[in-house]
Amino acid sequence: MKKVYNSIYSFFLNLLKKVEITKTFIVEWYAIFRKKHLYTDIVWTNKQQDEFDAFWKEHYGKKISNRWHRLYEAITGVYRIDYFPEILYSVKYEPMVNNLEYSTVFSDKTLNDLLFNNKLENVRTPNYYLFNNHGHFYDSERNIVSLDKAIELLRNIGEAVIKPTVDSSSGKNVCIIEMSHGKDKRTGKTAKEIIQKYKNNFIVQERIKPCIELETLYSSSINTIRVISYILNNSVHILPISLRIGGNGSEVDNIHAGGMSIGVKNDGTLRKYAYRLGYGDSFEKYTQHPDTNVIFEGYKLSFIDDLIMTAKKLHGMTANIGIISWDFTIDNNGSIVVIEANYKGQSVWFPQMLSGEALFGENTANVLKLLKNK
Repeated sequence: MKKVYNSIYSFFLNLLKKVEITKTFIVEWYAIFRKKHLYTDIVWTNKQQDEFDAFWKEHYGKKISNRWHRLYEAITGVYRIDYFPEILYSVKYEPMVNNLEYSTVFSDKTLNDLLFNNKLENVRTPNYYLFNNHGHFYDSERNIVSLDKAIELLRNIGEAVIKPTVDSSSGKNVCIIEMSHGKDKRTGKTAKEIIQKYKNNFIVQERIKPCIELETLYSSSINTIRVISYILNNSVHILPISLRIGGNGSEVDNIHAGGMSIGVKNDGTLRKYAYRLGYGDSFEKYTQHPDTNVIFEGYKLSFIDDLIMTAKKLHGMTANIGIISWDFTIDNNGSIVVIEANYKGQSVWFPQMLSGEALFGENTANVLKLLKNK
């Protein structure tokens, strides 16, 4: 009987994965066609197309569409045959290296402090005041508390960040609150009203004060560095690094919420242009921050080597996960803060657009070989 149950369970679990992948496949094709106007002017010569086809046939085993490559080239100005198309990443690579069940569990942001807080010297997660999991409230010591106690915990915490714990991608429903005497000074809502708005699965945590290097760029948001780590051939590697910066008075830096993104070179200096990419359908670019007038090119972030080392070491804190998109910042005490770790639905178009580099660089052929033999 147990064997029958396990067979049925495996069947429906695999069916769920196939449905998820099929949905992603449709969404990616819809997105690339919707952006067609952005790359129609990128026309390859016959020689370029032949070179492209030969590369992919050799390493991946078959030809692929060049639409994603032309889209990346439209913003970078760099023709490359080894860009990694978003559809191949989201439909093939991520599902292959990241176990769906583990990814779903690890994506709960209330686990971040258990996984990463103080696991390395000078590396922490944001302090939290309250969180809700599946309707149950927990205080900062993970004690289960009543609704009345949860309301009391929020009364006078001052500035804080409140966000969903299971789906806050792209800054969705991430808000800054400023609680005093039981009310948010910004909106006038009571602690109870705020809790009722979010209902279940949310966390209230400290608002990080960024270090001077990040604050100088733009002070209203924390500004986060995206470092993507992946495992290949028994080693952890790093993809092109990028920095997200807020703007226009926004207090979040997400690229889908009006923030800007810019590539970070290996030596920690910023590239020339920052882009407001939106959902990849805008090429609006800047050589200096429109609010602070800080010139981007050559601006140095001194902590990039530390972030790379941190991402590589923290990757081992998770199981059955082959690639992780980390969002880091540096606080005003110089500590590395793990804002989020992303395991599902990671995007790889913007690291390539911002850097003009192939996602996996010199490892591209090896990654494609894995997909080919899967």
